[in-house]
Amino acid sequence: MHRKRLLLFLFVLIALGIMTYQSTRQPLVPLRFLAGVLNLFYDVKDTAVEFVSAPFRRMALREEENRRLRAELSQLLQEQQKWQEAFRENEKLRALLALKEKELHYVTSARVIARGTDQWSNTFILDKGVKDGILKDMVAVTEKGLVGKISEVSPSYAYLLLLTDINFASAARLQSGRTEGILSGTGFRSCQLKYIPYDEELKKGDVVVTSGLDTFFPPGIPLGYISKVSKREGGLFQHIEVIPFVDNSKVEVVTIIRRA
Repeated sequence: MHRKRLLLFLFVLIALGIMTYQSTRQPLVPLRFLAGVLNLFYDVKDTAVEFVSAPFRRMALREEENRRLRAELSQLLQEQQKWQEAFRENEKLRALLALKEKELHYVTSARVIARGTDQWSNTFILDKGVKDGILKDMVAVTEKGLVGKISEVSPSYAYLLLLTDINFASAARLQSGRTEGILSGTGFRSCQLKYIPYDEELKKGDVVVTSGLDTFFPPGIPLGYISKVSKREGGLFQHIEVIPFVDNSKVEVVTIIRRA
């Protein structure tokens, strides 16, 4: 340690001697030498500052870029949601238009403005009535299938009895065959397919449609699918549970049709 200090002292002493000697011959040389040393010091300082601060600047730039990308992503997601909603609405309108073109007895479309509050009474109130061509016993459908039939009507409003109501009944059959029965409401989410013979082969998922054998419903309107089949020993008919295709809680607009 003492040796290193001694060498450093000698180095400084020799340097000062050289600077003193040079200053007698060329007075500006020491200043140039000192300026060079200072410039070197400043260069080293600037390099060190740049080395330390550069990562922070890059982090700030990345954070700013991330904020911009997040904002763009949020905007794109909002636009995507709008397009998806527009697409779904367009699909509904296409289905209703196809139904209107296929069914010659289209009457009008109506919006649901109120829903029945009685747990045993499944009804809607529609914003159209007699003045719009709606009459009692006309049928209401959506793009998914049957909703119900008109039970009461006034000049500007109509009451729609849903197929889940305990007072609802429709002649029905299996879409895949000619097995026929009566679909009736239970007051809950499901319906019952009645009077199907004990030996008829049925399975879960079979589609049930209107048969057209009554005086109200055109044939072939989708009603629902079989969710449960049970047979009681010695019984004449099967106990069949049907889940409607139309979810009443999601119905906003219905199409009114009539039978010839």
